[in-house]
This record gives sequence, C-alpha cells and structure tokens, in this order.
Amino acid sequence: MKAAVYYGKEGIRVEEKAIPQVGEKDVLVRNLRAGICGTDINIVRGGAGDRGISIGAEFGHEMVGEVVEIGTAVASEVTKGMIVGINPVTAKRAGRRQSLEASGFSEYVLIEDAALNYNLYDMGEDCSLESAVLIEPMSVGRHGAFRANPKPIDKIVVLGAGPIGMSAAASLIAEGFPNVCVVDTNDWRLKKAEHLGASVLNTMKQDLAPGLSEQFGEVNVYGQMVPDVDVFIDAAGAPVLFEQVMKIVKPGAKISIIAVYKDEVPVSLAQVMSKEVSIQGASGYTDGDIRKVVDHIINKKTDIATMVTQVFKLDDIEEAFRVAIKGEGTVKVIVDLT
Repeated sequence: MKAAVYYGKEGIRVEEKAIPQVGEKDVLVRNLRAGICGTDINIVRGGAGDRGISIGAEFGHEMVGEVVEIGTAVASEVTKGMIVGINPVTAKRAGRRQSLEASGFSEYVLIEDAALNYNLYDMGEDCSLESAVLIEPMSVGRHGAFRANPKPIDKIVVLGAGPIGMSAAASLIAEGFPNVCVVDTNDWRLKKAEHLGASVLNTMKQDLAPGLSEQFGEVNVYGQMVPDVDVFIDAAGAPVLFEQVMKIVKPGAKISIIAVYKDEVPVSLAQVMSKEVSIQGASGYTDGDIRKVVDHIINKKTDIATMVTQVFKLDDIEEAFRVAIKGEGTVKVIVDLT
C-alpha cells in the first residue's frame, strides 16, 4: 500500500508499506478521505518536538474509510463494506500518545480492539465522505462549545472562522441554538459560517463591541453599556481579541477556550472576580461529542462539508500541505485516498 511518512522538517514522503496484518480483535479499514489538521501542519512546519510523533511514522488522524477485513473476535455488528468514521485516540491500543500516528494518510489503517462507538462509528450508506472525514475536528469544536454548558436561549459568540470555530458554531446550530454569531476578519470564511446558519461579524469593518451590541442588544454594567452576550467560544487564539472580550464581557458570562495560544495573554483576575466570569479550557473530545457529531452529519443537520476547500490525491500530499500551510483561500484541505 501507499502511505505518507513523516520525516520532520525534511518533509513528507509517499512510500510503499506492507498492508497491516489483522489480529483477532482488529479491523482493517481502507482509507477513503483524510483531513489535514492544524497539528499536522505544526509538526510538518516546526518539527516533531514533544508532540508525540516519531520520524519515519505513518501519520494523519482525521479519516473516514471502508471496513475490508474483520478479526474473528470482533463483534458481528461491524460488517465488511461499512463506511466508518474513526476515533484516532482509541484507534490504537497505545491510546492518545499514538493518535498522531493513526495512519490517516495511509491507504489502509489497522484499528486495534475494534468496536462500534468506541473507535469506529457507522456513517451509513449515503453519507458524504467530505462530511464524514470532518467528524474529528467537528467533535473538537463541539466539545469546546459545550464545555461552557450553554442554554438554548443564550446569545453565543464564536471567535474565529477556522475549522474549529466553524465546527463549534455548526454543532450549536445543529442542536437548536439559534443565537450564534461567528467573528472573524475574513469575509470569505464568514460566508461559509453564514451558510452553516450563523450570523457574522467582520471586525475589520466593525469594532467588536458595537457589532455585537447591534446583533444582541446591550446591558448596563456599572454605568457602562456592554454587549448582551452570554457565552464566548474562543477558537481564534488572538491575544488582542481576547483582551477586547475581557473588557466588554458582562457579569456571569462564560468563556470557553479551544484555541491553542502561542503567546501569553494578560488577564485581570480582579475583573474575573468582580464580574464572576467563568473561563475554562477545552481540549479534545469525548465519545459523547463524537456520537452527537455523527448524528448531525448522517441526519444532515449541518452542511459541515462547506468547510472543505481543496482536495488532493495521496501522491500530491506534499502540495496539499504547502497549500494548507500557506492558508490562502483555505479552510479545510483533505486528501482523497481512492
């Protein structure tokens, strides 16, 4: 089989590898689509570091494929020909520490200790592969959104119209949250957020506070009028934007941080205390998040595939990464392994 192999800053090579041997508890999946994640971009651009990937490893962790071989001890509910989404954290016995080496960019992947709703998720017969390949990033977005325990009546702002921000917004909208606004500086990306059902705000054209006040109204906080926003979901990772949020956040509001910050952000703990603001981090996802996302996708509650902007064949994966790293005119770059 062909597989993309990671060589750190020296790049990626497509090599011939042996198709994995199936053990009694394992399932062999023929990969159909794989997504390029921000983490993949970081390890190709910046090297392995301590991120949990080895030089010479097959890699990629966002994938959807077809079951082609089943071990003798795997439950009968897993069947040949089934189209499955894959949880990379549980795909290997080593767990999370091997999730970046889950072989998403290989023509075949071995799922160890295979079971439905553990590391395999049935995507049905007519699911779009471009949607199904997004269950992993969409689960990250959903987890971040629901870490804030939002209520359907809440007015919710998602900062950042990248894959995770759009996934957070799409999950909320699919689950009946009508008041979701996505904030970004890129009109082209914001059009996609609108397509998913969100309202939008371009802060290159309108400042954050007046823009949100226009959409959601205002409340009086100690004589200062601030936007009536209940929940902020930070998928932007922009220190300046976070500082703006802290200046305008209303008492009792919640902030969920999904973004990976590269720089320190000054936060006034006095302000957090006096306004009783809840700030929490969100990392990864749970099985419950994945199940919700699978439901959204197979029941067409969201058109999350609108995020897919470029598709490359496996032989062209180096170009796929160049495009993804450059980031111009992209939201989500995927690889077609058929």
